[in-house]
Amino acid sequence: MITERLTLLIKVQKEREESLQAQFVKAQQAFLQAEQKYQGLANYRTEYIQQSLQQGSVGLGGRQFNQYVSFISKLDQALTQQGRVVQQSRNAAEQRRQTWLKMQTKRKGLEKLVEQALAKAQLVADKQQQNLADEYALQRFYQRQQLAEQDGYF
Repeated sequence: MITERLTLLIKVQKEREESLQAQFVKAQQAFLQAEQKYQGLANYRTEYIQQSLQQGSVGLGGRQFNQYVSFISKLDQALTQQGRVVQQSRNAAEQRRQTWLKMQTKRKGLEKLVEQALAKAQLVADKQQQNLADEYALQRFYQRQQLAEQDGYF
């Protein structure tokens, strides 16, 4: 029957949906880790600049100043690169979320189809049951009528 095939298809869809959900969760975790790493780098850069300013107030040599500037430049590059990683991981998580939600919508549609098919089958079965009951009642009526005619009541 078609509902059995649809039920099997729903089972397969649920398995796929669970797999997609797990992929989304994993991608979301990767995004959060990338964001934390970015925030850590940004905080470190801020602290490093503050330390540089404090030491600069005491006095810095040209060479030491160049080292600070060079290191801050490297931190800026690392922040830029980590910012790209954050954006890529955000995009990947969103893509996986959308794929998971589409699969969820598809499964719910199939479940609705099965419900409708079962409801239709139940209506047909109820109608058949009613027809059988009506036919039985009609036969009983005719049987009683024939018995009554035989007994001379009519």
